[in-house]
Amino acid sequence: MNKKNDEILPNENGQKPSKPKWWKPLWILTSISMVGSGVFTYFFLHGEFVRIIIYEIIFSLVLGGAYYIRVRPSIKVNKLVYIIFGITPIGFGLVILYALICGITNFSTFIMSFKPFGSWLQLGIIIGLFTIGGFIGNWFGKKRDYRLPLSPY
Repeated sequence: MNKKNDEILPNENGQKPSKPKWWKPLWILTSISMVGSGVFTYFFLHGEFVRIIIYEIIFSLVLGGAYYIRVRPSIKVNKLVYIIFGITPIGFGLVILYALICGITNFSTFIMSFKPFGSWLQLGIIIGLFTIGGFIGNWFGKKRDYRLPLSPY
């Protein structure tokens, strides 16, 4: 095991798994469709050039991250993916639930009544809920040994 890249995850046989035949064409077609959608948006939908470039850069970074997660799997990266999974849907769901509770019970007006620090307390509660979501995501990752779903590794 290479400690520099954290632990590279082997498959069940203890060897590095081979990639399927569709692996390379998948990433090539994904990249072509990304560039093609930008060209289509600019010429046919008359989108703003700078906005399209910004979207293409963001999509390229996300695509590169997805490629890295699948090509160089490691426990450290998978742990980060599980924590981000916990923060985004789980933490966001907790914040939505908190907003519903505040809307039903007027709890937010009670929190805001603490005049100098009310808005900071509200922000702290929201950040705390996102943090709880991250801990829940990490807990899910521990239960699954930080192996991603549908991963051949």
